Amino acid sequence: IWLVIENLETEQLELKSTLADVRGELTERQQATAASTDRLEALKAELDRQKLLAGLTPVQGPGVLVTLDDSDVQVPSGADPNAYLIHEYDLRDVVNLIWMAGSEAIAINDERLVSNSSIYCLGSTVMVNNTRLSPPFFVRAIGNPKVQQGYLRNPSYLKELKETQRLYGLRFRMESAGTIGLPAYSGSFLIRDARPGG
Repeated sequence: IWLVIENLETEQLELKSTLADVRGELTERQQATAASTDRLEALKAELDRQKLLAGLTPVQGPGVLVTLDDSDVQVPSGADPNAYLIHEYDLRDVVNLIWMAGSEAIAINDERLVSNSSIYCLGSTVMVNNTRLSPPFFVRAIGNPKVQQGYLRNPSYLKELKETQRLYGLRFRMESAGTIGLPAYSGSFLIRDARPGG
């Protein structure tokens, strides 16, 4: 009987030791899984941040709405009709100034502007992100409305646009907004030379 008891006690000690080893291994695996989950969450947070910076997510916040439109004045005989139209350079000047004012996101009509956006003329229309737009143009920008309006009202900026507005009746209006919603960029990014690093 004593021999059976000793064998059972020895077996019990071995089982306790095995259980302790298994519990230790389980703890290590749980910690590794938690660390992996933390890394995945950190990667997801960084991916979300990069998508936001790249303009790939819709955003909202305070800012300004700038409206640019052709003149509704009857063009006099012999006058240059182009003087009565909003041109792509007017849009570029406004957009560059609003970026300079610290804006965080900008869209023209529903075209979100990103690092590779282009604004150029095609006949009587303007192309933004390879999308044909026609007036009126609504430039919506998220940022500090007071700073943005300060730049837009500053007489040192947009002199040509403001003079054309005065002379030919182009419509150039701005207003602040408590909340502006901008869509995500829906175009593509052309990558010719980049490839994943080692």
